[in-house]
Amino acid sequence: MVVASVHDVVAAILDRTGPESPMKLQKLLYYTQGWHLGLTGEVLFPNRIEAWTAGPVVPDVYRCHEGSREVTAWPEGDGSRLSESDADLVDTVVERYGCFDRHQLSAMTHEEEPWRTARGDLPDTAPSSARLSETVMARFFGRMITDPVTAVAEARASAYLEGLEVSASALAASEAVANGAISTDDAVQRRLRELLNTA
Repeated sequence: MVVASVHDVVAAILDRTGPESPMKLQKLLYYTQGWHLGLTGEVLFPNRIEAWTAGPVVPDVYRCHEGSREVTAWPEGDGSRLSESDADLVDTVVERYGCFDRHQLSAMTHEEEPWRTARGDLPDTAPSSARLSETVMARFFGRMITDPVTAVAEARASAYLEGLEVSASALAASEAVANGAISTDDAVQRRLRELLNTA
């Protein structure tokens, strides 16, 4: 499998978004890598992604835009060098996440397993250069494209490996959400009511 240059991926993102803030560009780059891992099990580009305070960052790219308020072009790369499937993936990521601003994207990544796992017990505001695990990213994004039964089983297995117990009611709620029977908000509200009634 041909691995893309991270600079070609950045150029492809900017070809679709136009001028972008460095923070948002970094998050779109992270999501492109994440979805590629989830879909194929392979990295799109080989460069490390680190768990910085503002979310996932590719230091090799950061060094090129450091000090910029806006990134308008990426002469280090050429988006046309991506394969058709990789270019389609960039399209999908920009379409899905491009509507969010840099702060929203940063907040989203803070809630996701890859960034949280890399940082461990560090407070959100503590500096870190810990590498995001490609294995964790592949599992996290892969769960979002598997069928509901498999997704719930994988989430339960992950919790078990981390030494966590999954209650029968939590498992039932997860299955109901995965099957579309209830929304995530409904599941959370039901769980809160259960906890309040048993307190």
